[in-house]
Amino acid sequence: MEAIRTLRAMRRLDPGRPVPEADLLTILEAAGKAPSGGNAQPVRWLVVRDPELRRRLGEIYRVEARRTLRMYEEPARHDPAVARMLRSALHLADHMGEVPVLLLACAPAGLVRAEGAVYPAIQNLMLAARALDLGTTLTSMHRQNEAAVKELLGIPDDVDTFALIPLGYPLGRWGEGPRLPVDEISYWDAWGRPRPR
Repeated sequence: MEAIRTLRAMRRLDPGRPVPEADLLTILEAAGKAPSGGNAQPVRWLVVRDPELRRRLGEIYRVEARRTLRMYEEPARHDPAVARMLRSALHLADHMGEVPVLLLACAPAGLVRAEGAVYPAIQNLMLAARALDLGTTLTSMHRQNEAAVKELLGIPDDVDTFALIPLGYPLGRWGEGPRLPVDEISYWDAWGRPRPR
């Protein structure tokens, strides 16, 4: 439960501290234990450790992330929480290529409800990383130029990339993120009906 409570987006990761391969294998094994409809296990992980490939993938990400993050500039002027998130996201955009490991969650293109297998695997991966004191965050902004990502990494056309997950030792602190209470995120027996008291 501690890993669940304290798992948060870690966008500032130590570029000079490599991730041990044993930890990386443990994390990937945890991802592989996620539920999968019909036990199809369609999720494949592309692990990018080569410095030049990380640099080039980071550049693709930087261009797309900076373009997308513009929408937060105006709200950030008035909301300190949005401003903090934007600074953190821009830091990641500018340093993605320096992160020790980049993981791409992939599955066959056109697979019906592939997300039902991909996102549980991502959550397992992120929780396992947290248990090993490794930071992650889930981003998909690379998909705005997925063709370039596929070309760079030799990903076939019949495979989709669902998320890009940087992995490394966090430079920030673990802690609980602000979340809505259960009574604000749940209805009981009918839409809009609060929990009986």
